[in-house]
Amino acid sequence: MKNSKGIMIVVIAAAILAQVCLADVPTLSIYQIQYTTDPAGNSSYDGQMVNCTGGIVIYKYSKGRQRIILYDGVHSDGWGGITVKALNGYPFNSVNLGDWVSLSNVWVYETAYKSSGNTTLFYDSSFSSSFTVDSNNNPLPQPTVVSITDIPAPVYDPARSGWYVANHNAEKYESMYIKVKDVNVGSMNLGKSNPPDNYSLCSPADPSISCWASDYMNKDKDPALYYMSIIAPGLHLCSVSGILEQYTNLGGSTRWDYYQLLTTSSGDLKTQTGDLNRDCKVDFADFAYFAQQWLNDYCNDPDWCNGTDFSKDGIVDEADLAILVDNWLSITD
Repeated sequence: MKNSKGIMIVVIAAAILAQVCLADVPTLSIYQIQYTTDPAGNSSYDGQMVNCTGGIVIYKYSKGRQRIILYDGVHSDGWGGITVKALNGYPFNSVNLGDWVSLSNVWVYETAYKSSGNTTLFYDSSFSSSFTVDSNNNPLPQPTVVSITDIPAPVYDPARSGWYVANHNAEKYESMYIKVKDVNVGSMNLGKSNPPDNYSLCSPADPSISCWASDYMNKDKDPALYYMSIIAPGLHLCSVSGILEQYTNLGGSTRWDYYQLLTTSSGDLKTQTGDLNRDCKVDFADFAYFAQQWLNDYCNDPDWCNGTDFSKDGIVDEADLAILVDNWLSITD
């Protein structure tokens, strides 16, 4: 009888302690969790339990640990996005894009539980985490336009045998939907994934200025491929949109620390058919370029008569002119 009473006292005391602890959990916005002046980019709430006032669900990914990306449009210029990952199960199956989701009793981690340096809210349904869908059908945001210099590619450091960014200034765009414009695909098979799945996006004016992208989270990617099928060195893209992710491992013998732009759909990769001078519009400048190749019948892969053989049938003729006309005065942003 005494043992039973002792156990009951311990259980009640534990329950009271848990309630007291949960009562002290701070309620924070995405901005308050994300904003940091730490040179390493770590949240000041790393390792703590928080409640989050939440944001609009702009992406949901269910391979591996289920995750949702939340966005608060009040801070569209930075610190306005965050990743939420489920530690177990698939609690977000009922959540839809455009839902405003708030969360209670979630853990902020930078490096634990495969957060890989990305500031992440971990949802543990076996503990006390919960979420609320506060509203539905909120408009999805347009991507925030940034320069590739805002999210620069890492540099390989042979002394440390890994890829590292020079600084963490890109941290403000972590988990945000952003866009870079007027870029060429550079090198492929980069990064520390196995197999490597990063590729560089370079400035046409100076290929040494670049950022890194990956299609691993792209819902339209062929599962048998590592990249979207159009990605190839030299491809000009009017714009590339995606969610910025930090990917870091500073422990063990193999280390790295970089940011990657994760495309989410085929629509994130913008090209302009008929654009021959790479200004993302089709006009008389392109027609003049096209006329120089008229009736050239020595077109083949990979050049296709400087891109004028749109139909890729070996000759620049009426079929290609029709494609140019179909895209006349089109502009892609």
